[in-house]
Amino acid sequence: MHSIEFEAHLKDGVICLPATYRRWREDRPVKVIVLVDDETHHSPLRDASQRLSAILDISRRCAAAPELDPRGANEIIGYDANGLPS
Repeated sequence: MHSIEFEAHLKDGVICLPATYRRWREDRPVKVIVLVDDETHHSPLRDASQRLSAILDISRRCAAAPELDPRGANEIIGYDANGLPS
């Protein structure tokens, strides 16, 4: 048995192998050890707090943006004689 080392990011619970190792056959047995850097690991609560902060920041920027088109939604979309958007 030999070992390889590479850095990766989890995406939907999946770690992708670098291209160099993707030629390995699909059913090859492997042993996996995951090391997490304590400096970059955040608790789910902190991550949720950061996401909320980012969402609030975006909403503040949107609210502060100038109005570029003073027309109302009904006027912008427009409706036909049957009340459907035209």
